[in-house]
Amino acid sequence: MSTESFGGIARLSRVACASLLSLIIGGNSFAMAFGIVAPVPVHGPRVHTITARARHKVTAPAVNHFSRKITRSVKLLTPRRNAKAHGAKAHKEPPAPPPQDLIGKLSTKTIAPGVEYKFFRGPLNINVIDVNMSKAAVQVRPALAGNSFNQLADVKNHARATRALAAVNANYFKKDGTPLGTLIIDKEWVAGPLYDRVSLGITNYGYVRIDRVNLFGTLDTSNPTAPSIWVNNINQPRRHGSRLILYTRRWGDAVRMPYAGCLVAVDRAGVVVDKRTTVMPVPAGGFVLSDTKSGQISKLKAGDLVKLTWHTRPEAWADVEQAVSGGPMLIKDGELYLDLQAENFRKAWTGRQIHARTAAGVTAYNHLLLVTIEGSHTLWDFAKFLRKLGAVDAMNLDGGGSTTMVVAGQTVTKNANTFQRRVASSLAVIDASNVRTTERRNLDNYVPACDLTEFCLPETLRPLEESVTNGYELPELPADFALPVQPTAESAPSGEPLSASPVSDNLVSEAGSVQSVP
Repeated sequence: MSTESFGGIARLSRVACASLLSLIIGGNSFAMAFGIVAPVPVHGPRVHTITARARHKVTAPAVNHFSRKITRSVKLLTPRRNAKAHGAKAHKEPPAPPPQDLIGKLSTKTIAPGVEYKFFRGPLNINVIDVNMSKAAVQVRPALAGNSFNQLADVKNHARATRALAAVNANYFKKDGTPLGTLIIDKEWVAGPLYDRVSLGITNYGYVRIDRVNLFGTLDTSNPTAPSIWVNNINQPRRHGSRLILYTRRWGDAVRMPYAGCLVAVDRAGVVVDKRTTVMPVPAGGFVLSDTKSGQISKLKAGDLVKLTWHTRPEAWADVEQAVSGGPMLIKDGELYLDLQAENFRKAWTGRQIHARTAAGVTAYNHLLLVTIEGSHTLWDFAKFLRKLGAVDAMNLDGGGSTTMVVAGQTVTKNANTFQRRVASSLAVIDASNVRTTERRNLDNYVPACDLTEFCLPETLRPLEESVTNGYELPELPADFALPVQPTAESAPSGEPLSASPVSDNLVSEAGSVQSVP
């Protein structure tokens, strides 16, 4: 081999060594020169896909510590173009103040003599109806969607049907429309107490009473084997441990037992007309007694005469004409009083996870307070708010997605422009001139005194639905009266959505599971 050949090989060797040294010192530059990897971005090192020129998978060489330091420095100096894309936390609004601190900020409007509407708009949505029960020419009474429990309607429809100045949701209820707890309309016990929970009652003189109520009945019979029978409740679901329960047409056209028991039908004259085990039609104007097979009513026979008498505790409730139920009690004799365990409520009932609540209270001067609060608050906050308003007794009503208040025909709660949950009952404040008693208007129980061929239904007895279709007129409001504008989805204060909270449970309320009562 010639000298020139050896010289050429030496030169090639030097070039190869130089190339190898360059690869070792600046590995990234060599790889980038051949298009194997892309340059490291300023937002941090990451491996890119291999270009089409590479036929096999190539792992990008590690970045040296010096390059990492430079990259970190660049990242600190370079502003992020899209903070949300990099997981930046959104600015949090300050927490809502407790409602009791907002008493002095309530605005007031007079909607009728003796009836005031107070409200606050901000982190919390607060609405208060203050009714001077001693002076206002109004009647406060429950409103139902129909004569039986298989119907539901939203509070706005309840207010429209009764021509109410204002209305709020009332009792807890089941999906089938059964109100849970005490419900009295025009002295009629529509439904009996549940777990002896607190109820709000209004006497024939307009006095407001808030207390835990117990109802029981005595059935005197002409049957010597069962001369006196104890009745435990009226128009309430049978639950574990239930004994004798009485059902009227308010419950429905028939009573059905989930198991073979004893059902006794009594007509309007107090005569036993039938006895069965599982299904019994309810006689018009009469009632059905429901008990186990071994209950005392199993001794009754067709033709026996019975006489029913109801008793209430406390006795002060004997003159109550209108009543609704809820729970738990919030204030008793001027002191905070949440008796969750006694009324069979869970401890979680007091937490902030319930963002909307409805409550009622009464002051020492017989002012009825109907209140809704929406936003972050606890049940204790609600109780303190009511006490600061002057309530000496107060109670919680159904809440959550059911919370709704209507004033002068307009919904003032956050669900004004969204879905309003249909409820079983509402509590309505009605001008005295628009009050319609239902004592003789239940057509299922009505018996005409004249022959049917000559019978003409008087105007005062016509079904309420006939007049609803033509709308209704509220009493003339003051010229300067205007309801507050509800915030839209864009302008709503942070914290709570405007739409009603979805609740999928049997009570369609802030209650519990499908098969249980709260």
